[in-house]
Formats: sequence, C-alpha cells, structure tokens
Amino acid sequence: KIVKVPLGFDQKKIFSLNLPREPYFLVLGRHDPHKNIPGILKGFYLSKLKDFKLKFVGTHDPRYTPKYIEMAEELGISNQCSWVSWVSDNERLNLLNKCQGLIIASFWEGFGLPALEAMACNTPVIASSRGALPEVVDDSAFLIDPSNPSSIAEAMKELVSNNTLVKILVERGQKRLEKFSWRNTAEMVEKVLHEII
Repeated sequence: KIVKVPLGFDQKKIFSLNLPREPYFLVLGRHDPHKNIPGILKGFYLSKLKDFKLKFVGTHDPRYTPKYIEMAEELGISNQCSWVSWVSDNERLNLLNKCQGLIIASFWEGFGLPALEAMACNTPVIASSRGALPEVVDDSAFLIDPSNPSSIAEAMKELVSNNTLVKILVERGQKRLEKFSWRNTAEMVEKVLHEII
C-alpha cells in the first residue's frame, strides 16, 4: 500500500499583506531549461499585454540566461522584462503580494512550493499541467500546456480580465493550503505509523 503524505507549508513566513496589485507577472526559480523560460517569454509576447511586465527572480546561469535575455530582445519585449538573480525574504514576500500572478510553466517539477506561497498571498497561479504541479494546485490555478506558448498567453489574458475567476481561484487556493499544513502532515504520518505498528 502506497500512502502519499503531502509536505508541510509554513504560513507564518509567507502570507497576504493585502497590498495593491501592480501590473507584472512573477517568475521564481533558477534559469534551468526545465523551467521553460523561453515558453514564458513567447507566451508573454503573444499576450500583447503592453502595460504589463515580466519579473524573473532566480539564480542566473551563464549557459542559459544570456540566451533568454537575447530572446526577449528579439521578441521586442526586453523593456517589459526584468532579471533579478537574488532578493531577500522580505522582498520575495512583497513581490508575491504585489504581482498579478505567479507563473510556473515548467516541463516538470518535483513539488512546486512557490505555488503554495502564491496561494498564501492570495495571488493567482498559472501552473504547468505536467509534473507534480497539478497534484499540488488541483483546481485552484490556471493550468496550462507548457509546450504551447499560446496556452500561457491565454492564461495571462484571462487572469488580467476575468476578476470573477481570479476571486474563485484565490478562494480555492486558501482551502487548498489546508491540505499542506504541518498539522495535516503530522496527522497523516501518525496514522500510517499506527497502521504499521
């Protein structure tokens, strides 16, 4: 018998600050190929959201980052993109609270902690339909096909224009977080141990 025990998530460090939203999408993480930064750039270009920006926050990689920056220039969106390699915990919290949405368009993820962090900040999530992300977000995020930039573009436009759906996703996100509390994790582990002993 296989029992899946979800990781715990500490909401004491990441939470909603009730700050006004600013016109940018946030992308967190290293510049590894599986993070699909080219797909996000193409999706943003196709969205034609001229009044919005893309903020990439994560460790730069000399093998890939220059190519991504060059791609943004070729697409004509370099003035809408910012590339920050590191931020403090407080800056990260503010970015998550102010962005229009968090984008995780990876080809695979082992878990997807940033999705939970965004939900804790009442921030909608655009998440890949591959890897562990669908299991983490369930029905509380815009699920996209990471290999299709048009899918990413449509999610961005929907997030900006459909306030009702965003509200629903945020509410679902708050409920979803309950599954990932350390209390829930501890209770599930305790139950499994009792069954074994």
